[in-house]
Amino acid sequence: MKRYIYILVLGLTMSACTNSEQTGVTISVLEDITEIDFVARPKSESIDSKFGLFDNPWQSARFRYGTMNSLVHNRRLELQIQSGTALTGNQLERDAEIAEFEKGIDSILSIPKDGKAYSHSSIWEPIVEELMVLQKDTLNQTTLYVYSDLQENNERWFSVHRYKDLMLLESSSDSIKDLFLEQAKSIRKNPSNIRVIVVYEPQTMKEDKRFTQLRQLYKMVFSELGIPVEFNP
Repeated sequence: MKRYIYILVLGLTMSACTNSEQTGVTISVLEDITEIDFVARPKSESIDSKFGLFDNPWQSARFRYGTMNSLVHNRRLELQIQSGTALTGNQLERDAEIAEFEKGIDSILSIPKDGKAYSHSSIWEPIVEELMVLQKDTLNQTTLYVYSDLQENNERWFSVHRYKDLMLLESSSDSIKDLFLEQAKSIRKNPSNIRVIVVYEPQTMKEDKRFTQLRQLYKMVFSELGIPVEFNP
């Protein structure tokens, strides 16, 4: 009997240790609303599946959402569920918690956009601001989804609609890269748990050409920062 109790207590201790080391998933979405005709928009069913809660319902999950427009600083909405264990938790209660979490994501993504016409767009600085928040969590595996054409139109430091900036982008992309990196000095380099995915579908040859230029620029910038970046599709 004494041996049985010892094994049981040891099992509980091992389970508790495993839970304390368990990493969760953070997904952050930044949505560019400066254009009303973007084809690719975040959908709740797609976001839900990326948390992997069907396969691992006891991990922690964190969702963040914000819009990008002409302003650098916009509010962020956040939802979170804490991690747990099957040994000490209630599966029915956990299922309900996950369902409420996913319902919250759908509600956030369904909030009507303001429908305003924006003459300027701030893209890079909001991305930097969000990465500064995300890098504070070193445990969760984190993905930042950026739904945008990446067309910066900022009066202060760079605009794809300003002739001299556009010429520099085409002829001296390294100088533009350094300009972007100057805005990102607060980002910790080479985080092991963060990646960025840019989602955008060009509809014309002009859009495709411009996005190709900006995609190359972002690849260089994120390479310097040591953060993996993907482009989808």
